[in-house]
Amino acid sequence: MQRKTIPLIGAMLAALAAIGLAALVVWNQLSGGSDGVARGDGETLVAPGLEVGGAFELTNHKGETVTQDTFQGQFLLVYFGYSSCPDVCPTELASMAAAIDILAERDAAAAEKVTPVLITIDPARDTVDVLKDYAPAFHPRLVGLTGSDEAIEAVARKFRVYYGRGQQIDDEFYLMNHSGYVYLMGPDGGFVTMFNGGTAPESIANALQRYVAAAKTS
Repeated sequence: MQRKTIPLIGAMLAALAAIGLAALVVWNQLSGGSDGVARGDGETLVAPGLEVGGAFELTNHKGETVTQDTFQGQFLLVYFGYSSCPDVCPTELASMAAAIDILAERDAAAAEKVTPVLITIDPARDTVDVLKDYAPAFHPRLVGLTGSDEAIEAVARKFRVYYGRGQQIDDEFYLMNHSGYVYLMGPDGGFVTMFNGGTAPESIANALQRYVAAAKTS
């Protein structure tokens, strides 16, 4: 009984965190957004002071252990999804990849400062062997991250991501339910902004260019 209770508690905490994020997003939209940073198309700025993101230890698609410090000095464009996703995840990852390429055409040096990242919410199926083929198929610089159930629950909670097992299609295949924001984290690991699901690559690229340029002058 205790073993079943622990994952359930983790899922409940992740759901509560995601609900809190959604509520603050709505609050921010109704109140006109945060002061000081222009909002681009597709951007959603949450209430000031809300903590999003944090320390993690996961395994990349090359089998290497990575932490938040591995990416120090880089902007991270982060999406939580899974390789068996039939539609939404591939669409979002393709948009992220296209945004990086658009930025590279405008400013190659700026694009090199942004690392696209997929954090799986389905570690049971998304092993290193799966992600080593899946991640580079979208972009050669896309980093796929996996880990134990506990590690994924912890990082999802820090990013206020909701996820859970969804419809069972057959004996072997099931879907996952999850929130669909794309997060932009700064070179210091802090939260910068996030994008609604379905945001156009051009809009993401515009925002990336703006934030990278701002970091140069700060």
